[in-house]
Amino acid sequence: MFDEPKVMFWPVGTGDSTSIVIQDGIVLQVDLRDMDEADNSDSDRVALVDKLAENLPKVDGKPYLSAFALTHPDQDHILGFEELLNRVTIGEIWFTPRVFIENDQDLCEDAVVFKEEAERRVQETIKSGGDAGSGDRVKVIGYDSILDTDEFVGFPKDRLTIPGNSVTEIDGFDYDGEFNAFIHAPFAEETEGDRNNTSLCMQVVLGDAPSQGGVLLFGDIAYPRIRRIFDTTKEAGNEDFLRWKVFLAPHHCSKSAMYQKEGDTEVLKQDMLDDLASYQVEGGIIVASSDKIPSTNSSGDNPPHAKAKKRYEEVADEGFLCTHEDGPSGEPLVFQADDGGLVAPDVTEAATTNATSKLASAVDEARGSDSPPSEQVGYGC
Repeated sequence: MFDEPKVMFWPVGTGDSTSIVIQDGIVLQVDLRDMDEADNSDSDRVALVDKLAENLPKVDGKPYLSAFALTHPDQDHILGFEELLNRVTIGEIWFTPRVFIENDQDLCEDAVVFKEEAERRVQETIKSGGDAGSGDRVKVIGYDSILDTDEFVGFPKDRLTIPGNSVTEIDGFDYDGEFNAFIHAPFAEETEGDRNNTSLCMQVVLGDAPSQGGVLLFGDIAYPRIRRIFDTTKEAGNEDFLRWKVFLAPHHCSKSAMYQKEGDTEVLKQDMLDDLASYQVEGGIIVASSDKIPSTNSSGDNPPHAKAKKRYEEVADEGFLCTHEDGPSGEPLVFQADDGGLVAPDVTEAATTNATSKLASAVDEARGSDSPPSEQVGYGC
């Protein structure tokens, strides 16, 4: 499963869980949503911690995950982290400064555990004077003002990466030429307010050519931050780092990525869609990590949103995929790396299989039972 370079989007309901395989056994997990109901055989949601524990390589007898990156500490991005930490050795964790300013009472239990682990690793890094070693490593992604706080006195600057720079190293090894994560956000002043707006945002490329397009992972940000990412990156001459073959729809296909309230009116921000289209490499696909998208939404509905899906379908060359509508039931959408690019999954056969399975289930449910009736039935006497 984790044997060759690929990007995997897992079906975990409306939440994010993305596995990036850099080479055999070297995996960066971006976000986690693991739900108890996935253990139900009738559910198409994946018990992801089980999958990781069963399929990751073993180091000293324990499953080993090279790195875990948290875009932001909301429940639909961190659920199951405590179990993951107990069952798997995590070489390195990535997080933004927002984690350190949160009050525990404002976080879910798994986010509190993540915060405590981040704090522990920061102190281990300071004690070591540089590199605390696998299992204790940490990478802070944000601005260097955090190093002026009490918790970070003595923290080495090379363990911090600011937007506008790339990361090629994971858990002490440099994968330059095979992996590049260009950091787009969070911006310097975004350490307070809505957690969604402080999301870690990046372009991930498997290979050495960002111009061929990678995966854009923008967490849960909305239009104003997306607009700023495009503008800032273009002004800096870093346009190759906007190019995408796969775009993970922000905030689980929320319409807030391209619609904004202006007074009492909801306005489509076509400029965002135009820019998204212009940086798409040939054959781009947009992915929604969400439950099945309804045909329409009512006012006030949470994502996923039908209006956002329709807009994305107008942009993507090769269409729009949803983790709970496309691909084999209970399996991830997998984009294989090929000569520096990403190859889309063939979902045609899976869609046919899923449709047949759903039809069979519907027939069984309507029937109620395969057992013959206990009394004779029929017409007449």
